[in-house]
Amino acid sequence: MFSLLHEKIRQGLKELGFIEPTDIQTAAIPEILKGGHALLIAPTGIGKTEAALLPIFSRFLEAEKKKGVTILYITPLRALNRDLMQRLEWWGEKLGIRIAVRHGDTKQSERRKQTLKPPDMFITTPETLQALLTGKVLRRHLKDVEYVVVDEIHELAESKRGAQLSTALERLYAITNREFQRIGISATIGNPEEIANFLVWHKKVNIIKTTNPKAMKIQVEYPEPKREDRYISGKILSSISVASRVRRIVELVKAHNRVLIFVNTRETAEAIASRFKILEEPIGIHHSSLSQEVRVDTEDEFKMGKLKALIATSSLELGIDIGSVDLVIQYKSPRQVLRLVQRVGRAGHSHKKESKGVVIATDSDDVLESLVITCRSLDGKVESVEPWEKPFDVLAHQLVGLAFEYRKVKKEHALFLFRRSYPFRELEEEELDETLRLLSQLRILWVEDEYFGRTRRSLEYYYGNLSTIPDERKFFVRNFATGTMVGVLHERFVASYAEPGSKIIFKGSPWRVLSITEDEITVEPLDRVEGSVPSWVGEEIPVPFEIAQDVAELMESVLEEDIKALDSFPCTEYTKRQAVSKIRYHKRKGIPVAIKNRLLVERFNSFAVIHAPFGHRVNQTLGRVYSMVLTSLLGSNITFRGDAYRIILQAPFNFKTDTLEQLFRISPDFVQPLLISNLRRTSLFRWKFSQVAKRFGVISKEFSYANIRKMDRVINAYRDTVVYNETLKEIFRDNLNVKKAKEVIEKIVLGEIEVELISLKGPSPIAELGFRNYGEVVVPEKAERLIAKAVKKRISDRRVELFCLYCGKWHESFMMKNIMEDIKCGKCSARMLAVLKGRDNRELMKLYRRFKRGEELSQEEKRRVKSMQTSASLFLSYGKKAVVAQAGIGIGPGVAKRVLSRARIGDEDSLYREIVKEERNYARTRVFWD
Repeated sequence: MFSLLHEKIRQGLKELGFIEPTDIQTAAIPEILKGGHALLIAPTGIGKTEAALLPIFSRFLEAEKKKGVTILYITPLRALNRDLMQRLEWWGEKLGIRIAVRHGDTKQSERRKQTLKPPDMFITTPETLQALLTGKVLRRHLKDVEYVVVDEIHELAESKRGAQLSTALERLYAITNREFQRIGISATIGNPEEIANFLVWHKKVNIIKTTNPKAMKIQVEYPEPKREDRYISGKILSSISVASRVRRIVELVKAHNRVLIFVNTRETAEAIASRFKILEEPIGIHHSSLSQEVRVDTEDEFKMGKLKALIATSSLELGIDIGSVDLVIQYKSPRQVLRLVQRVGRAGHSHKKESKGVVIATDSDDVLESLVITCRSLDGKVESVEPWEKPFDVLAHQLVGLAFEYRKVKKEHALFLFRRSYPFRELEEEELDETLRLLSQLRILWVEDEYFGRTRRSLEYYYGNLSTIPDERKFFVRNFATGTMVGVLHERFVASYAEPGSKIIFKGSPWRVLSITEDEITVEPLDRVEGSVPSWVGEEIPVPFEIAQDVAELMESVLEEDIKALDSFPCTEYTKRQAVSKIRYHKRKGIPVAIKNRLLVERFNSFAVIHAPFGHRVNQTLGRVYSMVLTSLLGSNITFRGDAYRIILQAPFNFKTDTLEQLFRISPDFVQPLLISNLRRTSLFRWKFSQVAKRFGVISKEFSYANIRKMDRVINAYRDTVVYNETLKEIFRDNLNVKKAKEVIEKIVLGEIEVELISLKGPSPIAELGFRNYGEVVVPEKAERLIAKAVKKRISDRRVELFCLYCGKWHESFMMKNIMEDIKCGKCSARMLAVLKGRDNRELMKLYRRFKRGEELSQEEKRRVKSMQTSASLFLSYGKKAVVAQAGIGIGPGVAKRVLSRARIGDEDSLYREIVKEERNYARTRVFWD
């Protein structure tokens, strides 16, 4: 097929040593040379980029050269832009094609050059394309575009970025006034026809797949503990099972040249990396929270062999060049087939090499799920990718973009353009009008009869919302006991799971949230993990319905055949034993196991665990509905959390069987109305609304959803508007699966899914996974004791000032630990000493001297003098203990009086326990203090 290409390209291929094309190149080159639209689908390392670009370069060389930009190459990541530029520089010089990168990091001097003398090919991102379309000069250069390549199209299609790109390409069509050739490049997906339609739905698209799939070998392992793991666990401060996993990863790294270790969350990446650092293993870390410079340096060190392995999240899932990799390790289940195929495909990064992968599983749930996903990967059963349907916040932004391009736009023209875009192909005129009405009310656009145009606010709004990616704030997490910062939580998690009183797992330990301000969360340590939500849960990839159902089928096979059911699965014998261990226990004890068409409900203490193998989003939907129904029935707040296989409900009291039975009689028709009426009151809704409202221009980028009173006023003002409805739509799509949940409820009502309720003294082994499936959690022996100890240390390290009210002259600053029991005024020897600990101590002393001189004071000044007198009176009665009590956070003389009266005489620990109580109360209520 190379013979069909331009002579210069054939010569270049010879110089690079490419003699024969790969399968995808053989299939794609002749089709692209014909000028038709195409979607290229193949695993990584098969030469998809060359399959798309070489025939485009060939057509470019054979055509008459134009002044403007002829080729647009769009990728989802700036890192991919940079990487692609390095790969294409050689071809650009060889063929005389000027290639440039244009994205947010491009220097101003480089932008000026590109404007004055545009390149033949731009490598860019969807966001930067938005800016290019409205630039006065660059817009003219785009008139010559004849080819558009969308790389990793599957990654873009399922997000609002995809809808934004799709409409931008139709705006580009209006500029060029021609049907430019569109090429999509995708990983293996389950619905290629829909992604082809996403690329261009109103024209034929050739779907070109590799005929010879890349060979893959994947094994699932639950590492068997060895004697040495006890030593490792002591060194890295972990359990034996965690040490076994770390040791096995080290063994695999040492047995190979270069290894990629994929994890599902940043927190897991940091936790594992810290353990390798203790063991002094040359293993780096790579994730999106690290700076670009750090990521690039890490990539280079790995390429050069300075690092033998690299721990990565999805940041390295796509095709960034990191050199050859001979093994991929997936730590914990990858949750989705597409993820595992993409990740393992990074090993043996060429079409002739086998891709080798090992999945390190962490418990029996994880083993079974990993086995199902591995087998689906090897069989090519990949999930479908669902493009967005009519996201109206994207529509609003694109309408303003059109107003920039044409100043005065006819609604009919906008409707025509947007309907050419796949996400908006069914856009109704009324929906367009509703969005325009909102933009007119916000004064972002003017609307008059059949036309609309830009206003003074248009510029700020358009360029401030080029990205649809949520602009997440970060919250500092403070341990109220020590007063120290524990770390940082992202807004998404805080919005969904962190409320005063809720329990979370963060930095490997359980905590209770005491208070949340606009930028800080105060927490206290706990000694139990039950009911706690891991801080990485917001990052976790959701397990699809189909995977959870396959796991339930596999469990049913194990119930019938025991370990023989796993004979055909790629895993070690020890892994098989671990996979069946919990099921064997259930059989032995006569406890039922949930299967595909049978739910099991366990009732114990204040918990009810519904074993439901329906995947994350369905269980989140059912969990919300069931908790709402129970809250209504019982008149008390019922909390829930759900994973892919179970829903855990908790009440302030023990559940009754007949109450739980009522859950399974509700009609599927109640699901959506229940959710709509109750979601409004959740933190999740507030956070989602804040993101959608920002994209519509309703609130500024700086507005924080954490300002609850302000946020609620905005939500109420926009109830039943396109902003409110878009928020609900986003939650239903991203967090829930209402359609499947209704199907499940209907099957329960019809008896197609059985429900069995049992009462136990505690959670069954399989239910226990839902409580303890937190990875590497360290639980303190006794949280209250640790808190009191931490508060004691913090107070002893605090500095306070003592001021004599008798003479009004002497004052001195002390470290708490240096204050003696018999301390007295250094000038008059009196013990009438007030404790001062604020920033205005000098002002307070001046105020007291004015009081002593008999000067007239305001009511507020009298109150402050009274407070000093109370403080000194406490010192007279209790001595150093009074200073200790007043050194607590949020504890003034009035509260200190209460602390000292409650503390047991001669019991120092009792004093600190009382201080802890008051500090905790202050932490909870300080958000209401002015």
